[in-house]
Amino acid sequence: MLNQVEITILAENRVNSMDLIAETGLSFHIASSEGNFLFDTGSKNAFLQNARSLGIDLGQVDAIIFSHGHYDHTGGLYHYLKEFGKATVICHYNIFHRKFRMYDGGRLEVGMPREEHELTSLGCKFIFKSSPYHLSENILSSGEIPRITEYETPTQVHKELVLESLITDELKDDMCLILNTRKGLIILLGDSHSGPVNSTKHAMRATGVKNVYAIMGGMNLVNEPQEKIESIAKGLKQINPRYIIPLHSTGFLALHYFYEVFKDKVLLLNTGDKFTLGD
Repeated sequence: MLNQVEITILAENRVNSMDLIAETGLSFHIASSEGNFLFDTGSKNAFLQNARSLGIDLGQVDAIIFSHGHYDHTGGLYHYLKEFGKATVICHYNIFHRKFRMYDGGRLEVGMPREEHELTSLGCKFIFKSSPYHLSENILSSGEIPRITEYETPTQVHKELVLESLITDELKDDMCLILNTRKGLIILLGDSHSGPVNSTKHAMRATGVKNVYAIMGGMNLVNEPQEKIESIAKGLKQINPRYIIPLHSTGFLALHYFYEVFKDKVLLLNTGDKFTLGD
């Protein structure tokens, strides 16, 4: 088990410091005795600028893990490669599928902004995994997350292009990062398109650990019905994590409801904030 972990939010939608930059997206830096990792890279290069401001050397990162293939979690990879010249990226096989978000009367492409060949030419090595993959003894990417709950289902606004046809994107590339610590699991979510309850239960099954210390990240609850938010809160309450840290795509309505239900278990963090497991 990990005795010490420091998780820094390098990119997020909110910021409290004039010295840092907010952007639509998410990026975490994880420093531990078993290595240094990035979980997602935000939309562009805010995570790089914020890391410099915070004194974090991203040149010492052992690997980058992608939660899924949307631009606001993967777009920064290009900028990382331009600065450092190499990277090892763990991600799902579907990461480069062309992805769209549908709107009334139109669509917006929301997938990876750069193609695989361009990124590999800049020094990126991709490790494609659909099952749990250990980056170290106590840090692993989840692989595909089974959809078990009835209330955490893919929305119809997400599509992918397959054989020139737009079909519902089930976002099988959605993964979480799991840290097994002495206080229990810390589960990092990108957008949690599989659902935070499904993701957490999968992490518990993958590790055999029942105690959850913290669930941290985007929960994809913006514009979702109140009934779904309440069902997810009920599911999380049964899991009983010590902390819930909603970020990015969780949305203010869900955040407010989580405060009502979980009270001091909910931490409101922003770009530049750290979540630390120390002595």
